[in-house]
Amino acid sequence: MSCSGTSSGCTLYVKDAGSGSNPGLWKSASPTYLISSTDATLSSGADGYGIQATSTAAGSGGTLSFNSKYNKTGNDIGGLTLTNTVMASSTADVSGREAVVTHKAAISETTLSGDYSDTITYECVVNL
Repeated sequence: MSCSGTSSGCTLYVKDAGSGSNPGLWKSASPTYLISSTDATLSSGADGYGIQATSTAAGSGGTLSFNSKYNKTGNDIGGLTLTNTVMASSTADVSGREAVVTHKAAISETTLSGDYSDTITYECVVNL
């Protein structure tokens, strides 16, 4: 992630397409099914889907601050939303910084089998 020539840094947003009405992993073939995306601790036997986000030491300039919603470890995840949500931001120019995103999911015994998909959009914007 790089943003230069700014006095206020940049912000990285994330949003999820899910089913179009709700965020999550979507099985569009009949019978349809959504593994919802919410803030959760994943465990066996329960549906769940979300992300974790952190950074590496790569890059220079300002540092990235991560939204506590996504700055998780272990089986804790941050739920995705249909609208832009801040994932990380800086208050100064950054060059070559890395945002590492881990996608995690769990299913229950009653989760329908099939092909699940999702579209996640990341958008980096200069802070004004």
